Amino acid sequence: MSAAATITGYSHINILVDDLEAAHRFYIDTLGFEVLPRPDFAGFAGAWYRVGSMQLHLSVVEEMPDLKGGFPHLAFHIPADQFDATVDALKSGGVEFLSDAFSREDFGVPVKAIFCKDPSGNPIEFTDVGPFDS
Repeated sequence: MSAAATITGYSHINILVDDLEAAHRFYIDTLGFEVLPRPDFAGFAGAWYRVGSMQLHLSVVEEMPDLKGGFPHLAFHIPADQFDATVDALKSGGVEFLSDAFSREDFGVPVKAIFCKDPSGNPIEFTDVGPFDS
């Protein structure tokens, strides 16, 4: 059995933030994520959130790294029939998007996407591209 056959998906994604309170306001108040209990990592600050059936972990750093030369980002799924209404609700909630929503083709299927940044500058994509079915 190859290792890939036993890996079924992501457990969690961890990103860096430089202002945990601003991150809480964005991920909890604006996006509606649920706070999960987080172990005490000997004073290493951070937070854990539930995002549907997945987890997002935050680790606090004093200064965000320089990410020039690439475009690391998170992509959160919004069902296609709720995409426009969700984006409108996020705009009403104060989320500033980097551009208007746009369409592209992924795997031969048209999809919608839109990007913003969290308070620490992490790029976030919202898309109607869902997880692969098993």
